[in-house]
Amino acid sequence: MPNRLLPLVVGLLCAAAWFDAVTHARIAAAGGQGGPQTDWDNYKSRTYTPSTDQHLTDPALVGAIDLHAHSDPDSYPRQWDAFDVVRLAKDRGLRGVVLKNHYTETAGLAFMARKYGPQGIEVFGGLTLDTPVGGVNPQAVRYMVDVAGHYGRIVWMPTHDSEHEVTYNKETRPFVRVSRDGQLLPEVLEVLSLIAQHDLTLATGHVAADEALQIIREAKRRGVQRIILTHPLLGPQYTFMSSDQLRQAATLGAFTEIVARNLTGAPADRMRALDAIRLVGPELTFISSDSGLTGSPNHTDALAQAAKVLREAGFAEAALTRMFKQNPAQLVKLPQL
Repeated sequence: MPNRLLPLVVGLLCAAAWFDAVTHARIAAAGGQGGPQTDWDNYKSRTYTPSTDQHLTDPALVGAIDLHAHSDPDSYPRQWDAFDVVRLAKDRGLRGVVLKNHYTETAGLAFMARKYGPQGIEVFGGLTLDTPVGGVNPQAVRYMVDVAGHYGRIVWMPTHDSEHEVTYNKETRPFVRVSRDGQLLPEVLEVLSLIAQHDLTLATGHVAADEALQIIREAKRRGVQRIILTHPLLGPQYTFMSSDQLRQAATLGAFTEIVARNLTGAPADRMRALDAIRLVGPELTFISSDSGLTGSPNHTDALAQAAKVLREAGFAEAALTRMFKQNPAQLVKLPQL
C-alpha cells in the first residue's frame, strides 16, 4: 500500500469504529438489540385464539355508535378489517362506528369504508398522536382535517407511546411527552387550538391523570366543545383516575369513556366502573367496545355484554340510551334521533 494512502485508510477505520460504537450505544440505550422499539413489537411473539362471533344482540345496540373500534390494516393482530367491522356493526343495528388506529389517521379509511363498504351506517375516523405521526404534531392534525370526505372526528393525545405508559412499563423505547415541569408543551397548546378551530373532539389518550386534567382545562380555555376522558379505569399504565379526579373531569364537562372490558372483567373492576358511572352520571358517560384484538370478543358482542351488565346493575333503558346512543352521537356531531 502506498504510504500516502495510509492516513486515509486509518481514518476510515477509525470512523467505522466510532460509528459502530455509537450504534451499539444507541441500541443499549434502547434496551439492547432485542429490546422492543415500538409498542407493537410486544405483540409479535404472542399466540392468539381466533375470535368468534357469538351473535349477541341487545336493544341498546340499535342506534348505538361505537367510538373506539380497532380494525385491520394494523401492526397489531386484529380480528377483522375495517369493512368487516362496519358490516358487523350494520348487521347488529348500530348507527355508526369510529375506526381507531394508534399509529395512523383513519379518516381516509372511513372514506373508503363509506364508499365501498355497507351503506346506511355512519363511519368516522380519527388521529392518535403517537410516534409514527411525529407525536403531538400539529401538521398531522391539519392533514387529517383535509383528508377526502372530511370524516375525521376525534384527536387522541398520545396513547401507547405516551411518556406515562412507556415509563410506567419501564420500557426504553421512544415516547411522546405532553408536559414538562408541570406545564403543557407548546405543541400541545397548538394542537388544542387546532381542535377548537376545526370543531373536532379531543380525547385525552394514555397520559398521566394530572396531565389529562391539565389538557382538559386548557382545551376548555381554548374553546374545544367536546372532550373525551379516555378509559380512565382500564389500568395504571393508562390514565387511571381516582374518584375525585373523575369528578373534576366531569365538572369540566368531559365525557368519561367506559369500555366493555371495564364491565365484563374481574368483579372488582366491574364494581369500580359501575361506581364511576353513578358518580359522574350517565349524562357524562359513554360506552365503547375498544375491541379488535384477535382473541377478544368482537365489537358488537362486547357492547352487548356491557349492556347486559348495566341492566343487571339497575340502569334503566333511558340511561343505556344516553350512554350507547345519545352521548356518542353528540361526540361525533350527529343529530339526536
